[in-house]
Amino acid sequence: MIERTQLGKMILGHWQENRPQMVRDLERENRLEEAVDEVQERTGDLFYELISVQRMDYQAAWEIAMREWAFLPGETRRPQSSPKKSRPRRRRFRRGTSG
Repeated sequence: MIERTQLGKMILGHWQENRPQMVRDLERENRLEEAVDEVQERTGDLFYELISVQRMDYQAAWEIAMREWAFLPGETRRPQSSPKKSRPRRRRFRRGTSG
């Protein structure tokens, strides 16, 4: 068994909140610890690859690694057709230059 890191704790917490059926299935099959350990290791490896080898920005690498392995989408799909309401952008006016 691999030592559970903060990343592993985040993965398990995310799964418990967003993938409870998957967690129950893995527990029933006595594979939850193994699955978390595997995903923790793969996520860490990908993160290292993106940061150290590909020289990617930390935040971008973190988001890719989390999306790729750790934070699986929720079990129930929410409708994606309704975009979030956002504030309209403020328009910036440039001062004209006369030459």
